[in-house]
Amino acid sequence: MPSRHLTVWPPVLWLIFQSRYQDAMKRLRTPLFWRRLPLARQLLLAVNSFLLIMVSGFLVVDHRLRVRREVGQTRIALAEEAKTLYESAVAVEGENTDAVQKLVDSVCARMNSDESPGHHIALQWGGELLQAKSHGRSSPEMFDAMMAAAHGHVDAEPMAEAMVVGAFQGPAGQVLVSEQRSNILAVAREALIRQMIAVFLAGSLAAFLVNLVLRKIVTKPIRRLVTSLQSVGDGNLESRVDVHSCRELTYLGEQFNDMASKLDAAERDRRVHMTKARAIQQNLRPSSDAIPGLNIAALFKPADDVGGDYYDVIRLNDDSTLLCIADVCGHGVPAAMAATLLKAFVAEAAKQSHHPAEILTRVNQQYYEYVILGYFATMVLVRVDMAEKQLVYANAGHELPFVQCDQEPVQRLDHSDLILGVEADTTYEECCRPICSGTKLVLVSDGVTEAFNPDDEQFGTERVSDTIARAIGEHASDLVVRFDSALEAFRDGRQAFDDTTLVVAELMKEEGRSSEAAG
Repeated sequence: MPSRHLTVWPPVLWLIFQSRYQDAMKRLRTPLFWRRLPLARQLLLAVNSFLLIMVSGFLVVDHRLRVRREVGQTRIALAEEAKTLYESAVAVEGENTDAVQKLVDSVCARMNSDESPGHHIALQWGGELLQAKSHGRSSPEMFDAMMAAAHGHVDAEPMAEAMVVGAFQGPAGQVLVSEQRSNILAVAREALIRQMIAVFLAGSLAAFLVNLVLRKIVTKPIRRLVTSLQSVGDGNLESRVDVHSCRELTYLGEQFNDMASKLDAAERDRRVHMTKARAIQQNLRPSSDAIPGLNIAALFKPADDVGGDYYDVIRLNDDSTLLCIADVCGHGVPAAMAATLLKAFVAEAAKQSHHPAEILTRVNQQYYEYVILGYFATMVLVRVDMAEKQLVYANAGHELPFVQCDQEPVQRLDHSDLILGVEADTTYEECCRPICSGTKLVLVSDGVTEAFNPDDEQFGTERVSDTIARAIGEHASDLVVRFDSALEAFRDGRQAFDDTTLVVAELMKEEGRSSEAAG
């Protein structure tokens, strides 16, 4: 048991350490404001911050050394002055110390208070304590403080910390000369300020020069790269960049140019293939051969090079006409391939039956078998039986067709079942509706009803009905042109996001003239 515990603990401790380390790294993530700065400014701030820290540390250390050096030099100078005073005092000493006192007062009085503030002289001479009286600093406390400072006992006297004392002792006595420490600190402070000004000016000049160098070597080349990347992102694959500021950016520019060249070649190749695919899809549209008694026109605009919408017009063996419109989920190449399969399935099923429900059931079985899951499709089949004057239709979840009998209001063929590709055993039902001469049948995809304007408003089924109602007396081709103009005006420059497909079938009046079908 103990050995088993020892085997388990190291991995557990490692997991705990790894978790804590990741948490710490998340907390140390670079601040957002720093990530938003340009690279040149980041480098400038980083370098200058490091230099500022280093120079600040140097100035602090240099200031302290300067103060210590000035204090030492002042103490030596005061000691020399004390020695000179000692020799002068020995020379003028008489039977009493009055001559020495006069000497001290005379020397101290000649000192310029502006040049040497706090200057004071004290002597321990002939058993007496003598101090200069000219500056009014003479006191027992002053003498004690000078003695403490001279012998290094500054903790014993508070006043001793504020002065620097030079001393000389001989057989005749001891001479003490003091000066305020604030004078030394002021001199050192002035030197520090001069150094800081010089460093600031030098740093500003260096920062300006570094900024110019970074701008030339880093900022401008990177901006050129970014501009070229944006141009490529906008579709201009011929964009190239010329960067030779440094080895790394030169390499990056060369790689970018190589990438853009490959993308340009791939795009040209794709365009060639998509042009061929579009031509193939256009060739799959039904022919424009005239159908007796029926005038047909269509509008087909894929949102991409190729679309997922499909429509067809098929003459059945009983002389009726089958109209078909379908919409595969999505658009582009995958949807176009699925739509091509639907065309083949419908054409094959129409050879075996002329009932829309049976055709739709067969198409769904094959579509479910061959198309991958997710590419569902909607479809509506309408058989126009001109002999019986009726419409027979079946709907697999598609937009309900619009029908208008001569002058009557626009109505919908309102029956619909499950969309294609969901269940293989779906059985579809069909409905019948009588029609009259002059009837217009309009089949649309959701690219028509769900067209959007710049205000995100949909075209909708009501506008479809209104457009049909305003076209009473117009031919099928005229109605298609009216729809095209109405959709363009409604979108108001907004690009279509889905394929636009519309089929109009007009049952010609018996007394009317023959019309050519427009495909």
